[in-house]
Amino acid sequence: MNLLLVWGLLITLVGILALLAPYYFALSSVIVIGASLIATALFWALFNLNARHRGAGAWLKPFILFLIGLIMILFPQQTILIMAVFLLIYLLTDAFANIYFAFEFKDKLSSWGLMFLNAVADLVLAGILLYYLPHPKELASILGILIGVSLVIDGIMALWFGWRLKVYYDRYKKVLDSV
Repeated sequence: MNLLLVWGLLITLVGILALLAPYYFALSSVIVIGASLIATALFWALFNLNARHRGAGAWLKPFILFLIGLIMILFPQQTILIMAVFLLIYLLTDAFANIYFAFEFKDKLSSWGLMFLNAVADLVLAGILLYYLPHPKELASILGILIGVSLVIDGIMALWFGWRLKVYYDRYKKVLDSV
């Protein structure tokens, strides 16, 4: 539960940074993801060298990862559209998962409404993203704002649930200790 609180705080702070500089956050996100793909490709290449793989199949994965990462770093503006589509898929998936969990746990959780509110927010953000997909000049800033808003909401949700877990844990620990 303490890790959930730390994670919620971290996500909220990163979301605030994204809201303060959305264009640069979107571009830097693409570059960080590209660099991560290149690092992953290098690790796979080292693994293949260590395992003495000689077949072309073993080297295809690091080659593709390296190529995609390099394209993302060299052409971040063009990669924004792809990232926007992936974010759209994430937002829709997260929204429908939260709707499902909100109604699944409606009888068991008093805060099921927060899950539902998170789902509605994700749907609104997905709608905004859909509107701006055909407008590439504004897409980077909108993408940074949407990521920031989503991170702030998810961070607040993690803080809320982490705090509730801590309260319940402390309450039931005292009950169990007194028995």
